Amino acid sequence: MRPQQCAHCKSRNIKLRKNIIASGAFQFGWYCMSCERWAEKPVHWLKHDSLREKLEAQGNTLEEIPTVGDYSGLQPCVICGEPGEIHHWAPQALQEAFGEEWIKWPTAPLCLKHHRLWHRVVTPALVYHNNTEKR
Repeated sequence: MRPQQCAHCKSRNIKLRKNIIASGAFQFGWYCMSCERWAEKPVHWLKHDSLREKLEAQGNTLEEIPTVGDYSGLQPCVICGEPGEIHHWAPQALQEAFGEEWIKWPTAPLCLKHHRLWHRVVTPALVYHNNTEKR
């Protein structure tokens, strides 16, 4: 469901946009064109299957959604050296607790295995959904 207004600046100029994570997987969400941030706090990534069905009913595809972030340049995991993606030490899902500064906290590339391990150990109550799709 599309948010009525941006959680950051209260603008109603919200569009469906795509984010490409380091592994090349897509994430889709609602993006504020006014303040140039994801419109929800925390971001609720949309499920690909239901989004695809809605778009196809309108004659559109997931690939046509404009990209606002492309982090597909894989970096080696700082633990094992396997291809990794940027991990925020202050998880975006806990943005309310960290405030607007969550984005300023350190990051490091972690492979999927070590990223999931970190969340299992450090944030076990945080549900980790891998609702992303490979390009």
